[in-house]
Amino acid sequence: MSTAAASFDCADIYQEHAYLVRLTKGREAKVQVFEVFGRPPTEREPQWAPETILRCEAARDVWDVAAPEARAEFNRRLKAEHKPAGRWGADETAVQRLFGKELLVLLWAIELPDVKPEEIGVAIRNWLGLKPEERWWLYTMTAAGTGLAHQAGMGWRGALRQALCFGTRHDAFHLGAVTGRGTLEPRTNERFVQPKRKPTRKKADDTGLFFAPPLPAE
Repeated sequence: MSTAAASFDCADIYQEHAYLVRLTKGREAKVQVFEVFGRPPTEREPQWAPETILRCEAARDVWDVAAPEARAEFNRRLKAEHKPAGRWGADETAVQRLFGKELLVLLWAIELPDVKPEEIGVAIRNWLGLKPEERWWLYTMTAAGTGLAHQAGMGWRGALRQALCFGTRHDAFHLGAVTGRGTLEPRTNERFVQPKRKPTRKKADDTGLFFAPPLPAE
């Protein structure tokens, strides 16, 4: 029995706009992240091959540090949506579109060979401190001008490194702590339904009879 293909909420990358994480082997093993423009085939196509763009290429040792943190973050959210957990494959992993964008924001910040291990740890911490929507915005801004693999360290890619790798493990600073987070005033949810409480059972004495209420005094 063959095991299911490794993925994070991506059923068929050939038919979905998603991302593909590919791990190479050899002395200079790398992680490559492709954007895949999957689509359903037309009736006139005996076969089809979705277009791809290589967005990032980084050393495997960088990937080995970042991958477990990204997996935990993605699976936490998949669990909240009652979806199956994902896993990284030994060769290729399909990743749903929004997760792929967030993964690239992290990898773009730590992809250069001169990024120190301590900086990678700081970048992961700061990346986790961002909201998913903030990561999507950072991806959009970066991909618009410097979103190809060979543009490492340029423009917004360099800015991502400066932003996410800022600080040390001992600092209290992280991006999520300085964005003025809070909430609006609570609003009554008109659709809220009070959960029904299960009726409590009366306790019985040793004889199997329920306790009777005391009789009033004469």
